[in-house]
Amino acid sequence: MAALWPSPRAGLRAGVRRRLPPTLALILAAAALQSLAWDVALPAFQGPDESAHFAYVQHLAETGSIPSISSGRAPVSGEQAAVLKTLNLHALIGNVSARPAWSSADLALLDHVESQLPAGSRANGHGPNYLARNPPLYYALMAIPYRAFVWLPLLQRLFVLRLFNAVFFWATVALTWMLAGELFRSRWKQALAAGVVALEPQLAFMSAVVNADNLLIALSTAVLLACVRLVLRGPTTHRVLLAGALTGAAMLTHGRGLATVPVLAVALTISWIRFRPARRAVAQSAALAGGCVIFALAVEYGLASGGGGSLYQGQVSSLNSGGFKLGEFLAFGFHFLFWRLTSLRAQLDPGYGYRQVFITTFYGTFGSLEVSFRPAVYNALQVLSGVGLAGFFTACAVRWRRLARAWAPVAVLSTAAVTLIVFLLYVSYRALMTDGGSDPLIVGRYLLPIVSLFGLAIAFTLGSLPRRAGVALATIVLTGGLLLALGGIGITAARFYA
Repeated sequence: MAALWPSPRAGLRAGVRRRLPPTLALILAAAALQSLAWDVALPAFQGPDESAHFAYVQHLAETGSIPSISSGRAPVSGEQAAVLKTLNLHALIGNVSARPAWSSADLALLDHVESQLPAGSRANGHGPNYLARNPPLYYALMAIPYRAFVWLPLLQRLFVLRLFNAVFFWATVALTWMLAGELFRSRWKQALAAGVVALEPQLAFMSAVVNADNLLIALSTAVLLACVRLVLRGPTTHRVLLAGALTGAAMLTHGRGLATVPVLAVALTISWIRFRPARRAVAQSAALAGGCVIFALAVEYGLASGGGGSLYQGQVSSLNSGGFKLGEFLAFGFHFLFWRLTSLRAQLDPGYGYRQVFITTFYGTFGSLEVSFRPAVYNALQVLSGVGLAGFFTACAVRWRRLARAWAPVAVLSTAAVTLIVFLLYVSYRALMTDGGSDPLIVGRYLLPIVSLFGLAIAFTLGSLPRRAGVALATIVLTGGLLLALGGIGITAARFYA
């Protein structure tokens, strides 16, 4: 394994130089420029559920309490409602024919409206807010820059919060770099994995949206890195506690953070098998990791119960209520991912599947899902993804001995992919059973917590080729990613401002 960080014995200057490699610095700079461009191209509150996410942040920052999920008369504050109405931002959401009101007269009117708002207009968005079921960690973190810049008008405060989200984007890219460094000896493969993640259009777009997914993606990637180090280096107290704390943090960010728990469990089990610690050490590490998970569940349950709800405001219990047929669920998963089954109940067939999740909304559907590339672009991406998937499995077959020797990290990474996909399919299956088949509840951005695996898979596949061919194809892949990233920003700007 290539060393990522300098030895403590190395000189201070050498350590500083190696702490942020120039290649990683360049990748992070590209990520920052993308995020800033998206901040400018995307008008306020036009990201997925951004208005509700901001309302949650504002209410928590202004009052210290979580908004209600079901009661109240104001889902957003009076201040936010005034901005949404004055600049036509509410009518703009999802409406491709609408445009924001950005003339000098409109902005002057906004200044006047904001100056006339009564006291308490920032703190009266008590609910109902359907996102109040989310745990509070992301919103508490976002409340920090909100309070630091509370003196700014609302639009400027929102812009600051969006900029703050870029930190999570940077973290995801840097963590992917570190994860690739644990798995590959070659620096160009490491750079390719991180570069692919940095240029993933949907991820960059989300970095400019106030949305809890940004923190969940970064934490899920951190859990992967911590778990891979656990199985490669051994279950020390520090490593176990770090992996457990990151898992707990993911659980306190979003309900989908529960998908990290099996990854932690598998990593702990493998680390015990590989390094055979004493029984006392096994019990201690199990207690540490389990304690982090239980603590996160206890905090979430306590917060939800305080609002009259249950764990994750009833989401967990609703997923376990009613009938469940294993055969039907497996058929649904096969139908969703691979092939349409005529025998499947019409209720479980929303006409939505692999292409919409793994292609259209994974590579990029922007705004409030109304801004997209041309169909020809998605057709090409689907073909290229199929070729890449075939190449990946071919590389696995050819290099199976090497993969067998690296079975421990392979098992951890595979668990992360399978767990999240099965978790999303299960949620979709239960939602269709109880919602009359109207909404499958899966979009491509829900796959972004394992976006690092996307970069690693591409690096592994191209790294299996002769070096010259692999580097050439890597250059083509990164160039294509850059074109997609720039294209996404361009079509979004045209949709709102042309």
